[in-house]
Order: sequence, then C-alpha cells, then structure tokens
Amino acid sequence: MFDINFPVAFGAGVVSFFAPCVVPLLPAYVGYVTGVSAKDLKASNFGKYRTQLIVSSLFYIIGFSIIFVILGTAAAGLGQSLRQFDNIIRIAGGALILVLGLNFAGFLPIPALAKERKFKVPTWVNKLGYGRAFLVGVVFAVAWTPCVGAVLGSILALAAISGTATTGASLLLVYSLGISIPFMLVSLTLAQAPKYIPAISRYIGPISKIAGLILAALGLLLLTNTYRFVNAWLFEIAFSLGYQIK
Repeated sequence: MFDINFPVAFGAGVVSFFAPCVVPLLPAYVGYVTGVSAKDLKASNFGKYRTQLIVSSLFYIIGFSIIFVILGTAAAGLGQSLRQFDNIIRIAGGALILVLGLNFAGFLPIPALAKERKFKVPTWVNKLGYGRAFLVGVVFAVAWTPCVGAVLGSILALAAISGTATTGASLLLVYSLGISIPFMLVSLTLAQAPKYIPAISRYIGPISKIAGLILAALGLLLLTNTYRFVNAWLFEIAFSLGYQIK
C-alpha cells in the first residue's frame, strides 16, 4: 500500500501527457481523438458535443490502458521467470531507469531514443465511430514518441522488477490513470485550451527536468540496493500516523 512505485507511476503518466513535445499540440491532438475541435466548441455550445467528447475520450483511454497493462504484465512476467537472477534484474533495471531518467531530463541525449516510430492509422478507421478513438489509443500505446518513451520505459523497468504480474499490471494501470485524468480534463475544457495551454507550456520544461531527475534517483536507489530503505521509511511514517497492517 505504501510502495513508492505507484505514486511514481501515476506522476510519470501525468508527465507523459504534459511532455514538452506534446503540450503545444494538445488542442489539435485531443480534437483529433474526439473528433471535436476547439473551433467547433466555440461555434456551438458545449452541450451539443458533451457526449461525443466524453465517450470518445473514454474509448481512447481504454485503448491505450489495455495495451499498457498488457506490457506491464509481460514485463513483470519476464522478470518473475528470471527470479533466480533477482540481483542482476534489479541492477539492470536500476541502470536502465537511471539512464532513461537522465535522458528525459535532457542531461544524457541518446540519438537512438530520439527517433520517432509511427503507426499510421488507416483511413477506414474513420468509419468506426467511437471504435476509431479506441484504435487511436492502441496506436498511441504501441508507437514510440521520444519525449514519452523514456518515461514509459522506466515504468516498464519498474514493472519487470516488481515481483508479480499483478503488480506489474497494476503499475501500468496507475501510469495509464496518470495520463487519463488530465486527458479527460483537457477534453472537457477544450474550448478554453488555447488560453491555458501556453501557461502550462512555460512550466513544463522545468517540470520535465525534475521528473527525469526523480526517475534517475529512483534508478540509482535500485542500482545501489538502497531503494528498500525508502519503502521502510514510508512504513514508519504510516505507523506513526496510526496505520496498522493486519
């Protein structure tokens, strides 16, 4: 219950959604997913598009969440099958998270991670109604975006060393939730997005650096096997607040 992995996974999801290369495109991107643009909302009242915005957003969220949970389950399952090499997995996972965190923070550029891999959505998908938003969500989860991939890779590494497939799936579900909540909020305030997106853009650079450094610190803790002391400290705080494990 006090595993620091889960708040880290949720925060990573939020940071992934508000990544520097994503924020300027948010109104257009959300409009593409939902089929409703900020211009449409300005030309008509919100009530006309409420159902389309909510249902399309939910289908999109379900699409990428399913893929992320499958990836998390697979990563944890792989780690579990290699449990006899537990220390090696921990060290390798910690080193990977450390490198990816520094990469996301901008301190360790890696050209191979800067290459974008895209999956083009075929035109017939546009005829699927809300199913289109679901498939766009699936494509989002399997495509590689440089400024998001490093964070996702870090959470998958955490899933691999988490111990069980259930924990790995839960981590990626929490990561998906971190993306889903701000996506839904932007969808429901899309008409005002052009006003507040520039304000968010001013702070997203420093926030991304901080998030990357937090991931790097987490990787270092795993690499040096001092990560367990953080969870122990969280348990001590819980006990001091009166929480008892039964």
